[in-house]
Amino acid sequence: MIRAIVVSMLALLLPTGPAFADRVVVLVKDGITVEEEARPDSDLPVLTGTTQMTATPARIAAWINAPHTFTEWQHNCDEARFVTGPNGDQFTYNRIASPWPVSDRDVVMKSERTDRDDGGILIVFRSTDDVKVPVPSGAVRMARLVGSYTLKPVDGGTQVVYTVDSDPGGSLPGWLVRQAAKDLPYFTLKNLRARAELGPPPEA
Repeated sequence: MIRAIVVSMLALLLPTGPAFADRVVVLVKDGITVEEEARPDSDLPVLTGTTQMTATPARIAAWINAPHTFTEWQHNCDEARFVTGPNGDQFTYNRIASPWPVSDRDVVMKSERTDRDDGGILIVFRSTDDVKVPVPSGAVRMARLVGSYTLKPVDGGTQVVYTVDSDPGGSLPGWLVRQAAKDLPYFTLKNLRARAELGPPPEA
């Protein structure tokens, strides 16, 4: 099981409520809506992707909590694996590929799943320094990554809302930032939907 974090941290770490009043829709395609909200202190805007899947919340959550599948569906994920901390706690290591000459980004995360009374599931993740993983050659450690998957039962399946707020660290060209604002939520949700609707994730 992935090491639990305190759910209430979500309220502190993710922009909520009125902060989303300035969301701008940047892409509507294949039943996926991508929105962004600019942040003055970050190269990347807060990204939100919304779609509907015929799979159940439990099946979708099973994919989200299976790092050995991340390279199949998370956009530009080049490597993902569990990392064990000094107390036996489990974290997730991700390396995200970037186009040349931009360096790859990597991150170590904690994650928590919360099952709701209505059958929905909330999965919150955030970057952490609680376990030390060396930064490999050619990569830059992300300064911050906070996000969530909200899985809500609806007629015909599950509404999925994916939110990510990141500080990639280092310097990024403007064209890459603009492209990432559309590509990350869109391709991640599109790939996840295709796999979750076919069946459960394979065993590690």
